[in-house]
Amino acid sequence: MVAASDFFTVEVWTRLGLVRSLVFFVIDLSTRRVQVGGMHPAPNGEWMNQAGRNLTDADDGFLPGAGVKTVNLPPRSPNLSADRMILFGEASLRRVLDEFMAHYHGSGITRD
Repeated sequence: MVAASDFFTVEVWTRLGLVRSLVFFVIDLSTRRVQVGGMHPAPNGEWMNQAGRNLTDADDGFLPGAGVKTVNLPPRSPNLSADRMILFGEASLRRVLDEFMAHYHGSGITRD
């Protein structure tokens, strides 16, 4: 399996005002299947380590366990598809991501 991962930011309205969250995702390049690895307004190394463990879990992981190797890509990749949306809270962001992945994967099924 060859996979790529990246981040994108999304601004979400909360009770505290506008909050920027970082969304971590992985795509299997052979099947084009996408998995959201997590989202957080202020991710750190500990959070990223846990996201990596979740993705490579032998039973439930998206990536096939141990042996994952990284290849760094050049920074500042072009922003190819920037849609403008106003989201209210993390639940709203999760719902939009779930709906996009269901559409992208062609299942039409979303998680509640």
